[in-house]
Amino acid sequence: MATIQKDRILQFRGENLHDRDGDKIGSIEEIYLDAETSEPAWALVNTGLFGTKRIFVPLREASEADGTLTVPFDKGTVKDAPQVDANGQLTKREEAELYRYYGIDYAGEADSGARLRRWESTTGT
Repeated sequence: MATIQKDRILQFRGENLHDRDGDKIGSIEEIYLDAETSEPAWALVNTGLFGTKRIFVPLREASEADGTLTVPFDKGTVKDAPQVDANGQLTKREEAELYRYYGIDYAGEADSGARLRRWESTTGT
């Protein structure tokens, strides 16, 4: 994800996330940061007919073109991702499960401690 600056990726909250084919996956509700590095790691995306399903999508290989954020997965893969409660944090176990599902190597320890936290602005935006 080194190609997109942290400040820029945080601006995508409320915007649409697109799959590798350019299809809309859903609206980005929140960006989750790695608790150790404070770098954006996951997008919580509202999908479904009325945006009622919330799915975590890794941002590791996300790219931006023409103001559109795109991830290297197809829409079906994202929509079938394991359901994880979006309660402000992801545990290492939850993160490991999601990385396994998306076929991404995971270097964290799979214990129950929080590894990711929801981004919260100190300026209220």
